Amino acid sequence: MGFLAPLDDDDLTPDAAEAARRFLAAHPGPLSPLDRTLLGSAAAFDAYQGWFTLRDELVPYLGERAVTLFSFAISDGYPAPYPAGFFRRELELNGDDPVDPQVTEAERLLIDWGRGLGAGAASVAPGLAARVEQTFQPKLRLLLTAFAGLTVAVCVFTVAGGVELEQ
Repeated sequence: MGFLAPLDDDDLTPDAAEAARRFLAAHPGPLSPLDRTLLGSAAAFDAYQGWFTLRDELVPYLGERAVTLFSFAISDGYPAPYPAGFFRRELELNGDDPVDPQVTEAERLLIDWGRGLGAGAASVAPGLAARVEQTFQPKLRLLLTAFAGLTVAVCVFTVAGGVELEQ
């Protein structure tokens, strides 16, 4: 068990159970260990679920694969084993090689930028940031930056909390 423990359904407060119900209505499937850990606070759970809202806004612009590659690059660059393992598995399930994916120029840019952001946004080379600015329109840059911030927040939470990826 990690520093923070995932909760069983019986351990959820009424607010947390309602937050889980709302989430599952929009995202069917089992709750992940991360979700079950965040449900220790309905407010924390709701805040982190904003990641899905931003992901859903990015997908029409970039496609699911590019968003997953970006997410993997951020979490691998951090490094955060839980989210990196999750995104690695998602890529593999879709037939991609997470270590050496065949990518477009825009996807390569997202991977490079994501790794830099994961390692520390202040250390992203100005030339890389300029390429992102030249490639993506302002609204998309805003969504990507906000999404990256939430992805880094998930990395911090999972590493600090000792959240373990289910096998």
